[in-house]
Amino acid sequence: MEKVDPMPWQNRFKTADSRPIGQQFNVKQLALKSDELKQKLANVDLRNISPHDLAMLGGYLNFNGEISDNTVGEFVVLTVNDDQYDLSPNTPIDAIKEYERRYALVNRAIDSGEQGWDDARRFLGNVLHTLYNLDNAITPLRVGSQIDTNA
Repeated sequence: MEKVDPMPWQNRFKTADSRPIGQQFNVKQLALKSDELKQKLANVDLRNISPHDLAMLGGYLNFNGEISDNTVGEFVVLTVNDDQYDLSPNTPIDAIKEYERRYALVNRAIDSGEQGWDDARRFLGNVLHTLYNLDNAITPLRVGSQIDTNA
């Protein structure tokens, strides 16, 4: 009988052939990604994406080792219809601006002397870092430019 890994997610945020997009964007690294991944990213606009679609994209990228568990968890949180933020799971948002807004709110809370927000700032900072890297990876794919692997 085959041995089954009971916790396959332990290997996430790792890719076999290239550095995960969530950690750092690099044109040469992007060229090493699978055609399926590049095609999926080419059809994404992080500045006009529903929370539901962002969560689905996050799940795909996390499963393929491209983004962290914490980041995909934050993406899933956006799918909860929360009147405090007036977000609908199926209404497109600018995901980058939304997380910049949330990060700024946490910073204001910390600057005003509130305690216990350091983890939230770290998590949201990681999400923003991932979103910026994804946006940098998506841009050349969306405009139809070819990736020069000799760059």
